[in-house]
Amino acid sequence: MGTFIDIVIFSLRVYIGIIIIRVIISWFRINLTGSWGRFNKFLFDTTEPFLIIFRKIVPFVRIGKVYIDLSYIVAILLIEILIILLQYISVRFL
Repeated sequence: MGTFIDIVIFSLRVYIGIIIIRVIISWFRINLTGSWGRFNKFLFDTTEPFLIIFRKIVPFVRIGKVYIDLSYIVAILLIEILIILLQYISVRFL
């Protein structure tokens, strides 16, 4: 059972990496045709179903004329809390 939890933790860390890559790529204008467009679509399709939950709860923060999306931060924090709980269960009960 410990190996299963390790695999889940690894998968969650990979998902956090995908979210972070999406955040960084969102700062740049990318041509949506070609390989970068396919990569951007993959990132969007992978992360958007999870992030849309937090976008409904966490409003955009306005700083001057710019709006900042905090749903990424909330999602990453929630995943990190889940990882900590899984590590605790793995150490304590297995």
